[in-house]
Amino acid sequence: MTHRTPFAHQAALKGSLLSVLLLGSNTAMAEEITGQVVEVLDGDTLSLLTSDDWQIHVRLANIDAPNSSQPYSDKARQTLSALALGKRATLKVQARDMAGRSVAQVFIEGKDINREMVRRGAAWVAHDHAAPPVHLLPDETAAKRERRGLWSQPKQDIVAPWAWNNTRQQSQQSQQSQQSQQTMVSSCVGHSGTPDCPVRRLNWVPQDEQQPRH
Repeated sequence: MTHRTPFAHQAALKGSLLSVLLLGSNTAMAEEITGQVVEVLDGDTLSLLTSDDWQIHVRLANIDAPNSSQPYSDKARQTLSALALGKRATLKVQARDMAGRSVAQVFIEGKDINREMVRRGAAWVAHDHAAPPVHLLPDETAAKRERRGLWSQPKQDIVAPWAWNNTRQQSQQSQQSQQSQQTMVSSCVGHSGTPDCPVRRLNWVPQDEQQPRH
């Protein structure tokens, strides 16, 4: 099956119309789109196939599931698959992200799937908004209190994705810095007398610390 962004044109006119619906005014962004969920990529990303053969990549709004490298990522994807895969869904599109995905609330048989993921402990409430989605916080608090889903893991494994990303970035920067230092030292082995090497001779004393001659 061919994967298309919401703006891949099936026909020039249709592509133009869909762009208006999704990228127009805030009122247009609330336009509902219906179709069948044909793929679940992770705990907060899926693909919807519309009746006119558009495949829309969707990022679930207001939630953040574990990254693929984190503990519980597979279970989060399985939870979303159980809730949505193969079912008819309605999107309420809010925005389009930098990856080209439609950011939306997803409803199946009247159930708010975004909220259900938080309620089951398969995702965090996203904290990357100017106005956090406070309506989801009670669901997150209840899931945490009752140790549902990811909240049942050992404490060291319960790391929010945004904190996980920051920790990995810092670790990578530290490793790069260490590798750079090791390369510099290695390049100076056997060449301590060259001006480019930050290695002083052991018997060297700065000029202003030398004893005056009598």
